[in-house]
Amino acid sequence: MSPNKGKRVLSDKELAAVLAWLPGSGYSPTQKNVMRFALWTGCRTGEVCNAEWKDVDLEAGTWHLRDSKNSAERYVQLPTQAVEFLRQLKLTTDIYLFPSTRTKKPIQQKSLTETKWHLKNPEKVKYGRNYTPAQLWLDSIPDWSPHDLRRTVRTGLARMGCPSEVAEAVLGHSRKGIEGTYDLHSYEAECRQWLQRWADHLEVVSGC
Repeated sequence: MSPNKGKRVLSDKELAAVLAWLPGSGYSPTQKNVMRFALWTGCRTGEVCNAEWKDVDLEAGTWHLRDSKNSAERYVQLPTQAVEFLRQLKLTTDIYLFPSTRTKKPIQQKSLTETKWHLKNPEKVKYGRNYTPAQLWLDSIPDWSPHDLRRTVRTGLARMGCPSEVAEAVLGHSRKGIEGTYDLHSYEAECRQWLQRWADHLEVVSGC
């Protein structure tokens, strides 16, 4: 469990460490892809895990998120980095973007948490694969969880100057009270602009 659960945010320095560690980590290729996509979009990892190709429009650069936690459909605006990633991914997957290699069904969100526990506690794993030292959990920064990535995106957007109403729309949060009654703008164009700025920022942070 992360310290200050519900408040953990990765700084740019910590993001750089995570992004450098992730490719060689003990997470499976599909799990790594889920986390990358969550960082590009600010979506919940559970939403990402269940994504289907029928809802992705690569030409428009959108993902129609039909089933969200607050039951509100929306179109997630994809930065160019995510679109290029999906063009390559589509060559190797069929119905789902992030399928289990065993079941071919969507990878389960809980597998991210379970793998983290395995990486942090290899001596307690009785069965399954053996991890090399380089694949084990990243101990150079305070503990974090894949669930913290969404909060990191929201906080990072605010730090970059993104208006609050746009950052909230990026996360798919519905507006409350009078504002929610009278402001029915979807902010899709603004979300696209700021998610692209965020994706470009991630490239700078990772040194790519």
